[in-house]
Amino acid sequence: MDPVQITLASFELLLLGAGAFLLVRIFNSPERRQAWFAADRIPTWPMTGHEVTLLVVLIFLCGFAGQSLSVWLLGGAIKHSVSKAGLEVMVYGGAFHGCALLGWPLFRALRGWLHADYGALPAAAAPAPRLAIGELLRTAATGLVASLPAIVLVSHGWELVLERLGLPAGPQDLVEIFAKAGSPLVIAGMLFVACVLAPVNEELLFRAGIFRFLRQRFGRVTGFAVSSVCFGALHGNWAGFLPLVLLGAALALVYEKTGDIRVSMALHALFNLNTVLIVLSGLPAT
Repeated sequence: MDPVQITLASFELLLLGAGAFLLVRIFNSPERRQAWFAADRIPTWPMTGHEVTLLVVLIFLCGFAGQSLSVWLLGGAIKHSVSKAGLEVMVYGGAFHGCALLGWPLFRALRGWLHADYGALPAAAAPAPRLAIGELLRTAATGLVASLPAIVLVSHGWELVLERLGLPAGPQDLVEIFAKAGSPLVIAGMLFVACVLAPVNEELLFRAGIFRFLRQRFGRVTGFAVSSVCFGALHGNWAGFLPLVLLGAALALVYEKTGDIRVSMALHALFNLNTVLIVLSGLPAT
């Protein structure tokens, strides 16, 4: 390995060791277990199942509409570009995640219009807690470090299971695209999509939307299970499915612990950044 790979590999081993140490401390202390696994600071969300379904549909419709428009406007130029795969991720992925965020204000407008016909809107919930930036980043980093050992172990074990079953165990296409990207500008654009737009959109959808509704309507187990499985399945990769389910559970846990969706966004962004750095260095992504 070259010096960069050695440095990054050492850093990753340090993260795994710190994560194992944190897990031991958490599970050996009733107070820490209570703080991490028994807290529920998520604000009440007065939504019906039909309304949440409408919200999810609008998010995906806005995302696909934005992506289709970007293909129509820029598809010809991207198709003949040297950095075709990277540009597709940057432009099409950015258009999808960016435009999907428009589903939220559109839903609020439609919901108000619909309620005008059959009654007043439910009483607004209390404002969501907002942590100071320092505490927010510290909690996100702690959640990432504590979850990494379990995610790495599950990833290796899941890969062996897939090989035994004869299912594809290769990395996500996005991982391969990052590994083969040559242009620094394209890499920067993909980083913005992977570490900013995607975490914001996916955390609003899966944690602030699906998990929060299911958690408060059907209970904790259902909320964790359904939102995490949907999160893993949406990425469309066998090798990443179970590790991403575990990541989804960790993201839901920090959201539940703090009530601040920005914490899970930050954890998600840090996880993606860490994965991209490993890929760009040439080290195995798992």
